[in-house]
Amino acid sequence: MEQRTGIAIVTGASSGMGASFARALARISAGTLSIPGIPGFDELWLIARRQDRLRKVVDELTQVHPMLQIRCFAYDLTEPGKLLTIRHEIIEAKKQVSLLINNAGFGTYGTFISTGRDLLLKELDLNCRVPTELISITSSFMKSGAIIINIASLAAFAPLGGFALYAATKAFMLNLSVGLATELREQGIFVHAFCPGPVKTEFAEVASGGLRKDVKGGWDPDKAVLYCIKQAGKGKIISVPRFRWRFRMFLAWLFGPIASAFFAWKFMRRPSVRDVHDDTLLSR
Repeated sequence: MEQRTGIAIVTGASSGMGASFARALARISAGTLSIPGIPGFDELWLIARRQDRLRKVVDELTQVHPMLQIRCFAYDLTEPGKLLTIRHEIIEAKKQVSLLINNAGFGTYGTFISTGRDLLLKELDLNCRVPTELISITSSFMKSGAIIINIASLAAFAPLGGFALYAATKAFMLNLSVGLATELREQGIFVHAFCPGPVKTEFAEVASGGLRKDVKGGWDPDKAVLYCIKQAGKGKIISVPRFRWRFRMFLAWLFGPIASAFFAWKFMRRPSVRDVHDDTLLSR
C-alpha cells in the first residue's frame, strides 16, 4: 500500500476559517473525518502572523492527532523573502505538496480615498500577489491528486461601492482560480474557489477598524470550511454555500456590475473608522 505522505499548507491559520481548516485537516489525517477526494498528507504547515495564536491552534490540534507533524511559520507573507523561505522549506522537506489552502487575506470597509495608501497596497498584496506567488511556488511540488483551495468571496461576483478594493481582489482570485482549474486539470491537480458570504470571524472587526465586531447572519466557520472541503473533494471549481448567497449571486448577474455597485453604496454601507475620521475632517 502506498504511503500517504505529503504536506498540507494553510495560510491565515491562527483564527477564523484558517483555524477551522487546520482542525478539519487534523481530523482528516487522524481518520475521524472522512471526505472523499482529499489527498493524504502527514505534515500540516500553518502560516500566520500571530505566533501566540498559532501555538494555541497547535496545542488544540495535538489533542486531536498527536502523531501529526505540525509546523508553524509566524510570518507576515507580505514581507519580502517570506514566500521564498517557504519554498526552501518545501525543498528541504523532500516531499510533495498535497494541499494548499490560500486563506490569508483581509478587507477594508469605507471609501477608497479615505483609506491610506499603505493599507490599500497591503490589502492588494496579501489578497492577490501572495496567493498567486504561493501557487506558483507550490505547484511545481504537486502531483496528480493535489488540491489548491483559494478563498474568494460572494463579493467576487459584483463590484461593491464602499468595499471596492476587497471585491476587486476577490474577483481576481475567482477568475485566477477558474483559469488555473482549466490548465492544471490535465495534470490531475484540482483548483477550487470558495465564495462564502459573511462568516463569523474577525474579518468585520478588522475591516471596520473596530466599529463592527461581527456581521449579522454570519455563518459558523467550521460549517463553512466543511462545506468547502467537501466541494473541493468532489472536484468542483466554484462553490457558493447557502441558498441566500446563491440567490444574491444570481441577482448580481441579473442586474449587472454597475447596478450592483450603486446598490451596495446606497443601501449596504459598512461602518468604518476611516470614513468617520474623514467626515470629521471635512466638517471642520
